[in-house]
Amino acid sequence: MSETDYRFDGLDKWEKCLAEIIESRYPEEFRRMVIDLAGQLEGRVKEKTPVDTSRLRNAWRIGDIRKRGSEYYIEVCNNVEYAEPVEYGHRKKGGSGLVPGAHMMELSLQEVQKNLPGYLREWMANFLETHEI
Repeated sequence: MSETDYRFDGLDKWEKCLAEIIESRYPEEFRRMVIDLAGQLEGRVKEKTPVDTSRLRNAWRIGDIRKRGSEYYIEVCNNVEYAEPVEYGHRKKGGSGLVPGAHMMELSLQEVQKNLPGYLREWMANFLETHEI
């Protein structure tokens, strides 16, 4: 699929400050949390991917985590050539009508985004129970 940026928001000012402290003092644990979120997204998008031969569903991958400035990036991607037309929709062969998009990535991102504040609060609470900050 072509690269599309999505940003997860869901932390208030205090929680962002706490996340920055955790990220700076415990970077490996913070990275594991980001990777866990990417894994949740990958699982959801696989569930929503239409299945004909399973090729498209089985091609979802989590890329390497990267940090640019103060932000982390991790890709959940699919390199099957027809992933984008399945996501967004396409014309039928012969041009007679349209096949609607499955929106498997878009819907999965919305679900993860909706659950993100609760997930992060729980993660931070567990973290604070096991670490002295």
